[in-house]
Amino acid sequence: MSLVEYDYIHFYLCYLKILSSMKKFYLAIIFLLIYGITSFAQYPRAELWKEDIRSFAIEDSLYGRPKDVVLFIGSSTFTRWTTIKEDFPGLNVINRGFGGSVLTDVIYYYDEVVRPYRPSQVVIYEGDNDLIEPTKSVEEFFEDIITITRLIHIHFPEAGIILVSIKPSPSRAQFFPKYTQANQLMKAYAEKTAYIDFVDIWPAMLKADGMPNEDLFLHDMLHMNEKGYRLWTDALKVHLQK
Repeated sequence: MSLVEYDYIHFYLCYLKILSSMKKFYLAIIFLLIYGITSFAQYPRAELWKEDIRSFAIEDSLYGRPKDVVLFIGSSTFTRWTTIKEDFPGLNVINRGFGGSVLTDVIYYYDEVVRPYRPSQVVIYEGDNDLIEPTKSVEEFFEDIITITRLIHIHFPEAGIILVSIKPSPSRAQFFPKYTQANQLMKAYAEKTAYIDFVDIWPAMLKADGMPNEDLFLHDMLHMNEKGYRLWTDALKVHLQK
């Protein structure tokens, strides 16, 4: 199989994974191996992020792509981390989070936000937005986690992957049962996967009474303030380039 053929298969599987169950996903693999690729599925959310993806490409053209990159991918929790490079001095940090995204968006744009950077480590934060959708189950989100981590490992087998737990944002307390279940699945997955670490940020963001610490959040009680990001910096430092 040529590299071009491999890339087409990779793209098709990503798209199909977004729109299908895991059962259909594996059936599609068999179909592709036997019959090859005949068409591509459309992804309706792609238009939402075109400007973000374009801005990443412009930034790369201006500043280039350093080696040994620590790549951050995910939603607005990373997009709003404006001091991320200063918080991890000595590391070649690239932030490719785009606000409002869900993990299937990252999978769709994998070849724009992950593959060009040849990362030595990838830090992933998603789930906040994914699991507020009534049609998105915890199991489906976890399937997306498996998909993105395996894609990264296929292309960059030497790269370490860090999964950050979903945070306990006070404004989304109604979704905490789904969040905690997803965190448990990610933790168990990391424990049995050599190239994945799990950073459980949830307990550190709670008060003594077990409720979310509102002092770590902005007024919207969804996004973090400077104090919240300091906590995340301390939690992640021990895992980066260890």
